[in-house]
Amino acid sequence: MIKYLLALFLFTSLQLFSQIDKHGNPIFNSIATGEETIGDFQLLSNYYTLKNNLENKGSSVYISENPTLDEIEYAAQNLPSDFFLIVRDKSILSMVMLLNKPTKQYFVVNPTTGEQQLFPSSIEGDISENRANEIVDGKYDSKAKIKGNVLYFNKKKLKIISNKDINEGLKNLIEQKKLAIVDSENFKILTKEDLREIVLRESKEGGKFDFFTEIKEKEFDAVQIKPGVFITNLSVALYKWGRANYELGTNTLEEAMEFWKEIKDREPNEREAEYIKMGYNKEWEN
Repeated sequence: MIKYLLALFLFTSLQLFSQIDKHGNPIFNSIATGEETIGDFQLLSNYYTLKNNLENKGSSVYISENPTLDEIEYAAQNLPSDFFLIVRDKSILSMVMLLNKPTKQYFVVNPTTGEQQLFPSSIEGDISENRANEIVDGKYDSKAKIKGNVLYFNKKKLKIISNKDINEGLKNLIEQKKLAIVDSENFKILTKEDLREIVLRESKEGGKFDFFTEIKEKEFDAVQIKPGVFITNLSVALYKWGRANYELGTNTLEEAMEFWKEIKDREPNEREAEYIKMGYNKEWEN
């Protein structure tokens, strides 16, 4: 039976870095950053963000709502940053994560067999380009800036590992270790269009994402979600819809909002946006 899984779930299902909660759900958030066709396969690039991880109580790498610059600096260099999927016809052949600490290595997993391998990397630098850009864009440090290949952050100079160097090193590894010459029919990846079709279909009456039909004419009845905490049935349904998107693998909250807009043929209102966001971020479960 084909299992449709996204990158992060695949990594966490193999318990890499123990990035799963007690229910086996992935709780280290990532975003897709690129796709490149190489010969007969595709290389999908992904990035583990600092945002919605370090300050998110639902994340396995949560620090606090206001992490210090020292904590951000440590996380930025030590937590995994970039990972990749080698895909042919939507089947995942290999998964590769670049480890920065304690030494730079490519961590490779065959999703069919579960085989794991480590290969040394000669790449030099302190922090990935994606991390450096996020730190500056996120304004964690008002004095943070990038000059050339150096990130100035927290009164330190950190040499940036360029995306170009990471990708070139990975491509050499793929060729040398034949990582794209693998048969894999057990794991497939969902594209954004695949996700869109599933969400729109399952959000119709009777679908798995239809949390609304059962509360019809009872939308504003109160229900207790925690001791002493009451909320309307509609708010609970919106929360569940956002949570279902996260579980399916919708890449970002913004994409979930796009799907909702298409379903309703309008922008989400304030209540909808609030509770869908809460569900996507699993805020009631923290």
